[in-house]
Amino acid sequence: MGVVGALAAVPLILVVGLAVDATRVWLVRARLQTALDAAALVAAREINVSAGTANSTALFWSNFGRTSKTDNTGYLGATATIPKVAKVDANTVTMTSQASVATTFLRLAGVGPVVVHASTTSQRAINGMELSLVLDITGSMATNNNIATLRQAATNLVNILYGSADTQQNLWVAVVPYVASVNLGNQHASWLTAGSLDQTAYQNASWMGCVEARANGNDSTDATPAAAPFTPFLWKSTLGKYFSGTKAVTGDNDWSATHITEAQQSSNGNSTVGPNLSCSATPVLPLTASKATVLASIAGLQATYRGGTFANLGMQAGWFTLSPKWRGWWGSPTLPLDYNTPFMTKVLVIMTDGTNTWFDWDGGAPGLAPTTYTGQKVDADYTAYGRLSENRIGITMPNTGNITNDLNTANARAKTQIDSRLSALCTTLKKSGITLYTITFGVSDSATQSLWQNCASKAENYFNSPTQAALQGAFQQIGTQLSNLRLAQ
Repeated sequence: MGVVGALAAVPLILVVGLAVDATRVWLVRARLQTALDAAALVAAREINVSAGTANSTALFWSNFGRTSKTDNTGYLGATATIPKVAKVDANTVTMTSQASVATTFLRLAGVGPVVVHASTTSQRAINGMELSLVLDITGSMATNNNIATLRQAATNLVNILYGSADTQQNLWVAVVPYVASVNLGNQHASWLTAGSLDQTAYQNASWMGCVEARANGNDSTDATPAAAPFTPFLWKSTLGKYFSGTKAVTGDNDWSATHITEAQQSSNGNSTVGPNLSCSATPVLPLTASKATVLASIAGLQATYRGGTFANLGMQAGWFTLSPKWRGWWGSPTLPLDYNTPFMTKVLVIMTDGTNTWFDWDGGAPGLAPTTYTGQKVDADYTAYGRLSENRIGITMPNTGNITNDLNTANARAKTQIDSRLSALCTTLKKSGITLYTITFGVSDSATQSLWQNCASKAENYFNSPTQAALQGAFQQIGTQLSNLRLAQ
């Protein structure tokens, strides 16, 4: 009976051994798949990152429980192969691996080791983005051909986001050039106050599309043209307006029907004249899906002379391209999207090469004209806020009799007002859910640097660029960060 019982127990032992070994194989197979799935998510997210494969492989081994970096033994003593990563397309990867599981009981029957296989496919998630590039193209950007550096830097950022494709899933980009006014596009005459546009006032030119700052606090809101229509920008001629005794003196914008040079400002510089003087020749490009269209807008940017720098108006126009209140106004019936739309991010990148300032050209009256004239007073160039002497900005105008000192004092007070309005806009946009990146170029003033750093959504979103190379680097870093933001899970 003992021999018979022992013989009868052999099949039972084999059955139990099969169950035990099968369970081990199943557990290893499950762990292998879990480790591979986790690794594939990283590989997909970092599909275009040079360290992506290494990072995903490291995560695989961490989840598989490799006991030593010198061999591939891990969970339950199984030995796995290094995962193979294959790129299927621009957003998809596959990963495969296999593990060898040593048997215990089945080995007595000559069975083992058992090899299990696992594979997985992962597609990186693409979050949508509405991006507005708000760019300072004031005349100072002509120095050392800085405008060309800006064009290249902005182009590089766009290329990072789009890659080689002309469109990307749920990606739209706007371009907003600004100086002391913003060009909303001359096709939008319907946005103007009824009767405010007189094309004959531009004589042999025509309204280019720049607008004046809206009154009653609407220079700091995203009110649509229906709620707060615009006034067309027109710098009236100063020809024959100012006198020294009975003799006319040169004004700061002496244009006439036969003498308008605003189209040649790249060669004429500050001596350019015309009804659209200080108006960007490149209008706002609203949210656009096509990379080619965005790059064409950037390529057209030219340094625009006179007026000064009012970054608050640039930021406000950037807000117009992102605010859902403006849906339909730019032509698209669906854009801009609502704030906090799932899997969508609104981003505004704003760049400036100086402080907010009211420029005064000293080549002609008013302001620091080369000669005195009848009734000379504190004044500066015409801008979206009119002349400084019109005091639309709401400051206490100095009147000590020293034109130079009074002009400097008035400009400093105006700068404080513009800075304050800019700061308030930054706060409003961030509260609305718009992510802000800020860039200063060639700015050494610590107060201005602090203003822009505080404007950014977080400290690391501010980039101070003292050189052209640093400006290129800032746009490069922002482009990479925005690309990663689009891939965030």
